[in-house]
Amino acid sequence: MRACDALPALSAVGRKLTVAAAQHVKPGGTRMAASGAVLVTGAAGLIGRRAAERLLASGRPVLATDRIAPPGLPFEVVPAELTDTARLAALVARGVAAILHCGGISGQMLAKDHPAGIFAANAAGTVTLLELARIFRVPRFVFCSSVHAYGDTPAGMDPVTEAAPLLARDAYGASKAAAEAALRAYAAEHGVAACALRLGWVYGPRRTTPSLTARMVRDAARGMPETAVDHDGSFPVPLLHVEDAVSALLAALDAPDIAGLACNIVGGPSLPVTGIAARITALRPGWRARFTPGHRLAEYRQGDFSIAAARAALGWTPQVTPEAGLAAYLDWLSREPA
Repeated sequence: MRACDALPALSAVGRKLTVAAAQHVKPGGTRMAASGAVLVTGAAGLIGRRAAERLLASGRPVLATDRIAPPGLPFEVVPAELTDTARLAALVARGVAAILHCGGISGQMLAKDHPAGIFAANAAGTVTLLELARIFRVPRFVFCSSVHAYGDTPAGMDPVTEAAPLLARDAYGASKAAAEAALRAYAAEHGVAACALRLGWVYGPRRTTPSLTARMVRDAARGMPETAVDHDGSFPVPLLHVEDAVSALLAALDAPDIAGLACNIVGGPSLPVTGIAARITALRPGWRARFTPGHRLAEYRQGDFSIAAARAALGWTPQVTPEAGLAAYLDWLSREPA
């Protein structure tokens, strides 16, 4: 298909959004009063669920959405795919005070054989929400990006600041980098008050997607003697507890002057997997990790990340140490049914 052949379809989507917006804008151009709700995407996931819970606990109304609405959540979830433009438009058209975009494919280990799907959800889905934020004049847009967008960080940059280039070579990291490029354009060209938080490797209660940290903690909590690891454990992990991740997101909802901002959000200096395992063993002495000497994990090589920008712009610093976070995670898993 030639690029010009796609224009009618794109124009049709634009017209649909514009018509939907017109129905919610007064003749003088002022958007009808917002409900005050925060639209939380990915609200059934690890970060989105906890963000919605904490917003509700603080008295802020939430409009929660995810691709599925699983039973047992303490709030209502409206089913909507990030690729469903009309359904997302209907949600934003209700009048929202902010969009907290936690939805999407949350790691390179998911949909690895479907890169187009990763880009559709993470990049195109974010562009759709940014366009809706522009049309409906949503006052604030906070996007969950990832340190994975950096790819390999520059040798000698210590710590790694947000000035490092985004050079991911896999679909997940590249989709986050692409979404950030769109966010900067919407902020600079269209005045959307949007920011991106580059989250570290998030762990904590209710994580369901594959993760070595989660697997080691789960095995230790269930009384297994060891966890086999297919590498030597030297790989450094920028751990981030889910409570710290959510605290940063909530801070970004209220911080001034965030348009176009990007911030690293990590829980402190990266820990090698051996260091994470040692902390788990200290908490559960009957468990150990069995590493594979001589085999290094084929992952990006990244330095420690600076959080100076988040401290200055958001007033955020991590509060959960690895020791406290892993202990709380172990205790939670020990209480949960297998």
